[in-house]
This record gives sequence, C-alpha cells and structure tokens, in this order.
Amino acid sequence: MSSSPPSGASYARDLAQIERANASGRIPVVFIHGLWLLPTSWDRWATVFEEAGYIAVTPGWPDDPETVEQARAHPEAFAGKSVGQVADHFCDLVRKLDRRPWSSVTPSAA
Repeated sequence: MSSSPPSGASYARDLAQIERANASGRIPVVFIHGLWLLPTSWDRWATVFEEAGYIAVTPGWPDDPETVEQARAHPEAFAGKSVGQVADHFCDLVRKLDRRPWSSVTPSAA
C-alpha cells in the first residue's frame, strides 16, 4: 500500500463519485486514465455509458491536478508515484463500491 493515506481535492472528488455511484443503485463502470491524462479524458465515454443506464466513475491518479491548466502549471504533480501506489489507489476506490463494476473482461454480475 502507499506510504501515506489518500487526501486532497482529487481524492475528495473520487470519493464523491463513489458515493454517487452507490446511491444510484446502477452498475458502475470505472474508467481509468493513463499517465499524463486526467479523469476528464473519459467525459464523453462516461456520458455514453450513463445514457445506457450505467453509472460512470472516473477517478484520478493520487494527487492528480484538477484541471489541464493546473497540470500544465505543475507537471511535477505526476512525478514520484510508483505503479504499486497508483494500483493501490484504484483498488481502494473500487472496494468502496457497493456493486461490482462492469468489466469487459469478466462477465457482469447483473
């Protein structure tokens, strides 16, 4: 696990999405972005899946900047994270979901 507990605005945003997903009762779809991207890169796909009846969750990496402008101003925010820290972050968030997320790899629990 990561050496420090998650915190900050990006984590609060992630938790708010988890709470929204849990309150919806719908099957969540978790979209995970790659390095040098932000959760907003999934906005169009999130809309498509929500219109199809799912609830989209687009978490950021630990301590992601909130906007592209902030990311450009502070690129160092992306540095110093191990693959393990990032994976642990996403696993922690997914475990907070009340319903198993939809997966294109494993059959849906629906």
